[in-house]
Amino acid sequence: MTEPPLLADPRGWELPRAVGVDELGPLAEPISEHNGQAVAVRPLEDHPGWLAKLYRPDQHPEDARRLDLLIAAPGTLPEAERAALYAGTCWPAARIHGPGNPAVGCVIPMAPEQYRAELRRGAFSERRFVEIDWLAKSDESIRGIGLPSPGFAGRLDACRRLTELAAILESLGLVYSDWSFSNAFWSPDRRSVYLIDVDGCQPKKMPDIHQPNWADPLTPPGTDADEFTDRYRLGLLVAKSMTGQRDARVFHTVAGSHWQNQPAVSEVLLDMLLAADRERRPSAAQLHQALNSGPYLRTVPRPTRTALPPLPPAGAATAVRKHKPAPVEAASAPTAPTVEKPSSTSHDVWIVVLVVAVILLLVIASNH
Repeated sequence: MTEPPLLADPRGWELPRAVGVDELGPLAEPISEHNGQAVAVRPLEDHPGWLAKLYRPDQHPEDARRLDLLIAAPGTLPEAERAALYAGTCWPAARIHGPGNPAVGCVIPMAPEQYRAELRRGAFSERRFVEIDWLAKSDESIRGIGLPSPGFAGRLDACRRLTELAAILESLGLVYSDWSFSNAFWSPDRRSVYLIDVDGCQPKKMPDIHQPNWADPLTPPGTDADEFTDRYRLGLLVAKSMTGQRDARVFHTVAGSHWQNQPAVSEVLLDMLLAADRERRPSAAQLHQALNSGPYLRTVPRPTRTALPPLPPAGAATAVRKHKPAPVEAASAPTAPTVEKPSSTSHDVWIVVLVVAVILLLVIASNH
């Protein structure tokens, strides 16, 4: 990425791309501590809506240059994509430096208030950010905490926004690696998403950020994450958010789905998740196009796919359905309830007992 001209930041605070830690003014108490690469995230008291994300002191020496590249990157984008990036991510606005340390941290915007909601937990409720994790649950579960049901349209719009941001990152040659439930917020009312922790993006490749249940089967442990790792994890996040499912059933539901007016989505997702050659996984832009009713233009021959993962055991699937019912959009037919039938052997025994009892009564009556 080349150094672009300095452009006005539309988020409301004009500041140099590199600022001294003593230039930020007083810092409020941390709202987060010891989370990933950050030792603390602290609001700037003189600049409401802005945060100082302060890194561990053992960060890589190249972090200052990498942060400068990220901060400058939006200037290389078309205006519409730049606006989408600023509106949908906590993109860093400035690198924070201090004595002897060129990368103390970075200045980032706080996530907009629209991504908070009153979440109900039994008799209690709490206003907090709504993680995209909730889209990987059924509409019934979502209503259960006091949020409006997204339905098919709400899930689709959220995934469109998510893939739009992913496609922008990919166009910049950046690897995010951290696609998962905890790194994006969701607004049910506005059907939008907000990506966090984007200051960790790196050009071309980066250490693989391991998250349970998000491991790419074709990225060997200990190797770096790259654009193809990102494509797998993005596909998995979209598949779970579209179906409201979070175990192996999601693969089968996608394989059997023909979502209205989005005929290519299933094929794109299956190639992202099951392509035997990781470098033939479709791009984020291809998935975004499919979610917007566009075609899936892929090379010939089609990518060879691995088999669908086995479904969970019947007992486990029943337990999941009890607490997280499959959404109405799921293509698979509902499983009929199992009815316990009495054993035919025990039924025959009771008939014999009754017949013997009747015979005994007749004999006793004849003797009297």
